[in-house]
Amino acid sequence: MDSHQKFDEERLPSVDSFESTLTGSGISDEDYRHAQTVWNYFNLKNMGEYHDLYVKCDVLQLADVFENFRKLCQHYYGLDCVHLFTAPGLAWQNSLKMTHQTLELFTDINMHMFIEKGIRGGISVITKRFSQANNKYLPNFDASKSIKHIICLDCNNLYGASMVESLPYGEFERISADVTLDWIQSIPQDSSEGYIFEVDLKYPEELHDLHNDYPFAPEKMDIKFKDLSEFSKAVLNGMNIHRQLN
Repeated sequence: MDSHQKFDEERLPSVDSFESTLTGSGISDEDYRHAQTVWNYFNLKNMGEYHDLYVKCDVLQLADVFENFRKLCQHYYGLDCVHLFTAPGLAWQNSLKMTHQTLELFTDINMHMFIEKGIRGGISVITKRFSQANNKYLPNFDASKSIKHIICLDCNNLYGASMVESLPYGEFERISADVTLDWIQSIPQDSSEGYIFEVDLKYPEELHDLHNDYPFAPEKMDIKFKDLSEFSKAVLNGMNIHRQLN
């Protein structure tokens, strides 16, 4: 469907006309027979009516599924999911309701700002623009070059995994003891008390090349013109927009 005129066509396109722009594949003969059955059963006159029927079925089925989900939430949790924006938000409200856990609120603005300053979002960046595999499984394998494989990794449920760990809920206070590196490293991983530290880090120079694409401990900061590389400065100077960063 690439134009409004297609809605006026009075019969289904041929089976060869069906192609997914995502996969590049067509449909099976069985799928095409099903489309013909739908067309004839509902006595459709043109592709516009076929389109409207598809959209109506799609919306109504989704509504049925969602209403059933609402009933399940109300039955098991006593919560209505339409009052929340996301599924994690629903899970959070349910956990507080089921555990009867009271969360202590900050009364010290400095504590609040200290925590807020440490919040980090997910790092989204492409550090390597192009990488080419070279191994015996590829038709263009070059045995004179080093062997190289490319693997796709996807970490799922990052939010859920972190939320099942111990979470802060109260008794917040500043520690007065002398904090040393040895003392920090001696804190057990499963300690019932948690700590948040603000520290100055020295990044070992021998790790710079190894960690260049994805360094640890990202810093939240405003980038000024003086912080850029000479190449970036030259590009911005050429575009005459460097003043916006000063």
